[in-house]
Amino acid sequence: MPFVDSAGRELTSIELGQVPVTAPTFQLRERIGYVEAGTSPQKITWAEAHIPDTAPSPGNRTDLASVPLVFWSLIASYGRQTAAAVVHDSECWRVRQSVLPVVDALAERERIDRAFRLGLRELGVAPFRAWLMWTLVSFERYQKHSIARFIGMLALGILGLALVVGGAILAFSGIPAAAAVLAVPLATSAIGGRHWRLLVWASYAGAFLLPVAVLQVAAYLPYLAIENIVWALVDLPRSKGSPVVGPTDLRNLRRLGN
Repeated sequence: MPFVDSAGRELTSIELGQVPVTAPTFQLRERIGYVEAGTSPQKITWAEAHIPDTAPSPGNRTDLASVPLVFWSLIASYGRQTAAAVVHDSECWRVRQSVLPVVDALAERERIDRAFRLGLRELGVAPFRAWLMWTLVSFERYQKHSIARFIGMLALGILGLALVVGGAILAFSGIPAAAAVLAVPLATSAIGGRHWRLLVWASYAGAFLLPVAVLQVAAYLPYLAIENIVWALVDLPRSKGSPVVGPTDLRNLRRLGN
């Protein structure tokens, strides 16, 4: 029983309200909790219900699973992962609002991100998907709490990804050195110390998903152009709406960034 309702019983439903109706943000109507397997049933991490608001601010809303646009065709923002994503959002906001030193904030986020991955697995999310989602939120913790470390980890991740892609190209070209190049990211990941798993996943899973992302963008850009041209011809003269990006528009994307 990893996830529980407000009464501490096994979670059977999640009460969410989409607020505002034109944005991909939600408010939790009734709190839910997470109990890590193997720990005391009394040790519950709660995601408290949000305060009802027609324009909720950060911390008083959730976007469920924060999936990059290029992967929306592969990983939905909702589904089996919803409960884990809601609790993760709540815990991450708690850390952001704290006055913890950077090192302590990163350590707390590392614990929260690990719990997120375990929660995903306990909800039946497939292993590859769970680890991939953990990789994304793990990079986010650096982006939120230490830009310098984020840049460093991102650079190492991109280096490893480039080596894997280069090794794959060499392998298809029949060059014997390909195997050695493909193994190099294991060495570069060691630079991350105990965070080597994150860099390994960024390198190999990133290289695996790179063609998918490129094809997704290539297929989506023409549609995006047509959609916004039609918006400019039909709605812009009437000052209605704003340029569209995915299922939302720029106005709501700016609000999400606040």
